[in-house]
Amino acid sequence: MTELLSRDEIDTALAALEGWHSEQDALVKDVPITAENFGWLSEAVRHEADEMNHHPDIDRTDAGIRFRLSTHSAGGVTPKDVELAARIDQVLSGATRDKG
Repeated sequence: MTELLSRDEIDTALAALEGWHSEQDALVKDVPITAENFGWLSEAVRHEADEMNHHPDIDRTDAGIRFRLSTHSAGGVTPKDVELAARIDQVLSGATRDKG
């Protein structure tokens, strides 16, 4: 089983992840996007998550999209969540948009 991160480890990770915050037992990021971008963006993030065999909660919000990362089997935030958050940030920056 994957080890949960301590509060200090989560805070350290969040310092390096722009726009992410901790909410209960998860890392969360709200991103303002247009409705037209929801499809490709959620698909690109799902592709990254599938490569890691780790799946985020992705929700459409009034203002855009919300990513919520938690390792359910561990009951909270693990290194996998931090890695996926960084990959999501790469997708958001366009680094993986054209990736096959």
